[in-house]
Amino acid sequence: MTQIVADSSALILLAKCGFLRVLCDFYEVIAPSAVISEVASEELIKNYPDAALIANLIAKGHIIVRDPEKAEFRLPLSLHRGENDALSLAIETQNSLFATDDGKAIKAAKFLELPFIITPKIVIDLFRLGRISFEDARESIEKLSIIGRYSPDIIANVLVLLTEEKNGKAHNHKDT
Repeated sequence: MTQIVADSSALILLAKCGFLRVLCDFYEVIAPSAVISEVASEELIKNYPDAALIANLIAKGHIIVRDPEKAEFRLPLSLHRGENDALSLAIETQNSLFATDDGKAIKAAKFLELPFIITPKIVIDLFRLGRISFEDARESIEKLSIIGRYSPDIIANVLVLLTEEKNGKAHNHKDT
């Protein structure tokens, strides 16, 4: 089973799109405790259904909480603790994919040549794997264009990729 190490932004956006549970059914999703405290603290659970969903998935063992052995990272940019720990954990976890939508974390992953994926691309992968419908995927990407911090170019490219996947014309995608 493929492992995905997720940071806060990925967990939150996938929960808001309604696909976090689907992702957990198909991949082993791992997050460090610093990320979990950012997205599913007791206070957040009381006020946000997405936080309650994340906490429920953790309680049922669908999201694994694991901390990196070495959480201190020296990069030429500053990251929040959750992104730093998730990045460290992704490096330590062999053959994992780092799920993030945080700009600085993406730059760090590129710098470290660490495979990463953004939430809109996860939506496309779930569609490609037959886990969600085209309509649900398109609606989710449109929602991400509003609630996420993606450029119009990224959203347009993702919608084109989704349509290509639907029409069986997908080929050689560049990393996003």
